[in-house]
Amino acid sequence: MSISHDVHPRRPVDRSVLRGGILCLAIVCLSIIAAGAAAAESTGSAADFLATWKLDRAARVALEDPDGWTDTKLSLCLRLLARLTLAPVDAYATWVEKAPPADAATTAGDALVRLEGRARFVASLALSPELAEVANRPAIDVVRIETPHGIVDVIADAVPKAWRRWEPIDEPVSVVGVPVSTAAGPTPVPPAGTQAAWPTGRAGLVVVARRVAWHPATALGGLGMDYGLFDTVADGHKLVAGDTDAFYALLAAVGRGAPPATEAVGPVTDAVPLIDAARGWFARHRGDPVVFQGTARRATRIQIDEPRRRREIGGDHYWELYVFVPTSLIKINGRLQETYPIVCCVRELPDGMPTGQAINEQVRISGFAMKRYAYPLPRSQADEQGGGDQRQETPLVIARRARWLPEPSSAAATGLLGWVFLGLAGLVGLGLAVAAWRFNRDARRERQRQRASLPDKLQLP
Repeated sequence: MSISHDVHPRRPVDRSVLRGGILCLAIVCLSIIAAGAAAAESTGSAADFLATWKLDRAARVALEDPDGWTDTKLSLCLRLLARLTLAPVDAYATWVEKAPPADAATTAGDALVRLEGRARFVASLALSPELAEVANRPAIDVVRIETPHGIVDVIADAVPKAWRRWEPIDEPVSVVGVPVSTAAGPTPVPPAGTQAAWPTGRAGLVVVARRVAWHPATALGGLGMDYGLFDTVADGHKLVAGDTDAFYALLAAVGRGAPPATEAVGPVTDAVPLIDAARGWFARHRGDPVVFQGTARRATRIQIDEPRRRREIGGDHYWELYVFVPTSLIKINGRLQETYPIVCCVRELPDGMPTGQAINEQVRISGFAMKRYAYPLPRSQADEQGGGDQRQETPLVIARRARWLPEPSSAAATGLLGWVFLGLAGLVGLGLAVAAWRFNRDARRERQRQRASLPDKLQLP
């Protein structure tokens, strides 16, 4: 009994020590995890990042072996591509911004380089079953690019879907990637029944890149827009993750150089084909210039919080406008109407233009069509139109600025002839005062209904 009496009082002390030890161990583990996360999010050099994963040039020396292309080389390229894809977002953006242009003296290295040229051929390089399982894809695209300094073969994760595989092409492109070898690159084998073959001749440089950017000979392509970013844009939805890069790239593009010529001379675009999902307009015309003129009911300043997005577009905000444009008589959600809201995101507004949630200003928007944006109708309007979770779809347009068309000033009519007409108008206006009051009352009610049908704002993921 004495032993039991001596031992039992010590047990609570032992348990507290054990709990203290476990707590200390947990704190140490959390500290290690936090330090690792902080290191992963740091904006160190690309060379440091690749060395961390044993993918720096010293670890990739096999890629510079001139004896030919092997699955070992391809495996190294796929591992490098996977790590570039998973690199910290801010760090990768910094590497891209600092990437120097490639030239004839560029060799294998660990820093990203930038090159521009013409894409001449794109082909799918089939992966072995082992590599396909690791890469979670059956093939990887290889693009042959002709640059002012020679031929470059690019192994890329994302290549524009619109490009024809296994056919000669001629498209203006830009690439930011890691130069991995000046030895021979891969030679894709055409599938059975394919007439074309991989181009003859050896590339002077092999580059691994996350994407090949496509800048076609269009008004928007001339502003530096990468049309390949449109591949992940989803119509008929709100702004989703796949839209974000294209959205900010468009905002950046419209801010470059002089405004598009459509701002001055373009005819007003018929909104109905863009509204009607059955016509599939956006699938064929995404990025096309459009011009709309109508009544802005709302103008909201949207602050951009992410530093890299601010650097990308060269500003800290944009404006979101809801512009009601005239249409032919159309039936939307069971309601006949002759106006329709267009969502316009613009970089600038004219000086003096009213802003806020309840405005009534005539504007002209010359920009580029991005997607068919959908938002849920307010509950009150959905109940009015039959109840349920009803949505409305509208074109989303990106433009550099809105052109304000204010009502003419009354001072312009103060000349002699103006006074004569003013007197006559006064006599007529006296008899029409009551009718005008009733008309304005009904117009105010209609504007309130239109504004009530709009969402609070576009939400980027």
